[in-house]
Amino acid sequence: MRVAVVNRSIARSGAKAPPQLRLVPLLLIAGAAIVVIGLLQIVQTSEATTAGFAIHRLEQRRLELEASVRGLEADVAALSSLERIDREARRLGLGPPRAQETIEVNVPWPGAEEDRLPSRFAPAAEREAGEDGSSDGSAWWDGLLDLVPFR
Repeated sequence: MRVAVVNRSIARSGAKAPPQLRLVPLLLIAGAAIVVIGLLQIVQTSEATTAGFAIHRLEQRRLELEASVRGLEADVAALSSLERIDREARRLGLGPPRAQETIEVNVPWPGAEEDRLPSRFAPAAEREAGEDGSSDGSAWWDGLLDLVPFR
């Protein structure tokens, strides 16, 4: 028996690329993504660390300023003591007044109708006249409203 070997090549339609060639770009893309993600994590960690140091510096500065404020408050308390003021006044040649003088001004009070001065600065006699409604022309029910609590 004789066997004949035929040497022929079979042509395939739609030849496919070997699987290794398609796997390489996929591996390159995956590797690049891993590198980018790693770099982003490093940048984020670096920024967080920098912000943490900045916060720590600002807290230290706040503590220093609070200590400075407490020191200034102590200085104000020491400088505003009556003994020190009296001592300083005597050093400058000042002393208590020898006599009180009262000056009477013969000018009428401007009055509340012009709204130049609040009524609390009015002379006592005019304030009392204004409360009973005789001089300011207020209505009769204003007296009743003064009796209502929580007003």
